[in-house]
Amino acid sequence: MSADVLLTVEEAATRLKISKHTLNRWRVTGEGPPFVKYGPRLVRYIDRVLDEWATKRIRGSTSEYGRESR
Repeated sequence: MSADVLLTVEEAATRLKISKHTLNRWRVTGEGPPFVKYGPRLVRYIDRVLDEWATKRIRGSTSEYGRESR
């Protein structure tokens, strides 16, 4: 992980083009991307992992929602 870039919640939300509030809610519900937690209030996201997480969600149509990509 030493070569990976760590992003703050704000930076990760900006990168995903979603609100910070949505990213925080997803973290609580388990819907969002994996994160690194260094303490009670210190959360970071690995840039490479965000890209991988987003890529897994690419769909060809709305009927594919919820299914794993092939």
